Amino acid sequence: MECLNRFKAKMSRTGSSIRDDMIKSSKMILDQTFYDDASFLSGVYFWRLGLLDGSDYVNESEIHIRIYKRNFSNANGWTAKFQTLADTPVQVGDIIYYSVEQEYFLCTESFNIDGIHYQGKLTLCNWILKWQNQKGDILQYPAFVVNSTQYNSGEQSTRQYTIGSSQHLIKLPCDNNTKIIRSPQRFMLDKNYEDPITYIVTQNDTVTYAIGKKGIVAITVLETPINRDMDNIELGICDYKLINTDDITDNSDGNINPETENNNVIKSSIKYSTKVIKSGGNAKTFTALFVDENNNEIEIVPKWKIVCDFANKLNTKMVGNNIKISVDDDSLVDDDFKLVLTDENGNHMSSLIITIKSLL
Repeated sequence: MECLNRFKAKMSRTGSSIRDDMIKSSKMILDQTFYDDASFLSGVYFWRLGLLDGSDYVNESEIHIRIYKRNFSNANGWTAKFQTLADTPVQVGDIIYYSVEQEYFLCTESFNIDGIHYQGKLTLCNWILKWQNQKGDILQYPAFVVNSTQYNSGEQSTRQYTIGSSQHLIKLPCDNNTKIIRSPQRFMLDKNYEDPITYIVTQNDTVTYAIGKKGIVAITVLETPINRDMDNIELGICDYKLINTDDITDNSDGNINPETENNNVIKSSIKYSTKVIKSGGNAKTFTALFVDENNNEIEIVPKWKIVCDFANKLNTKMVGNNIKISVDDDSLVDDDFKLVLTDENGNHMSSLIITIKSLL
């Protein structure tokens, strides 16, 4: 008892307590062992609006995180548990990017464990949701999408025709861009880039997952007919509008995109002789073209991006406004990839679907 009294007296002189001392000791032990665990991953970053692929994260700071206990269910998709140190809070609604696997995860659960560390659950994002806001900016968010169609086959029939009635649930971070999404906003949710299925918003639940400082929005969408006069299939944007982007900035959650110095740009396009690249054949050239409202060509530094899961197998060379692409891998025959063009600020997007064919 005398030893305990002396210990309590020491704690009172330092302004601490037994609990505080235990927390401090636990944090020190965790800090010393955290990086040696097999579940510790390097190459993990916080996502923010405007960061699209690995090359955009060169100047970003890595976060220290453990990811473990991976699981799958039809309702929740691929999930995993995570743990971070107390100085690296991961909140519900945060998206993290794992550069090694080029995967995005949405934080759907997060708990501060006694001030020692954070732990919770991550859900693997399975789609990049794209839409155009009122200012004309094209927004791209990693999202978790699940088919929520129930009690029907996904179709409704009449005597005249059959229409789709499939329904999906989309989970996104809650911010100034996502919480204002309402009907009649439409999205393309389909990997069939030639004839994609479109969906219209029927509900945006901003309350159920309003957890912590950020939270999640749950958007319900219903299949709706495509509008080929208004929808831009190449960009994956429904109700696409050409809007003069003079003096437009993105003020969403403080993530401000730099103002383009080329305010007279009205659109971009990709010039090409063929949309087919032959495995083992010569490189094909694709040229960036930017024009103003009078259709006069403007000299702009292009930014190219290849969207597919085998980009590292493609040979690319950029010269001026051109990108030359070739491939020598017959396992990719009949595969498609998307070539995306923007200016160096990520504005004025155009895209092209390119097919790989056999040389013979």
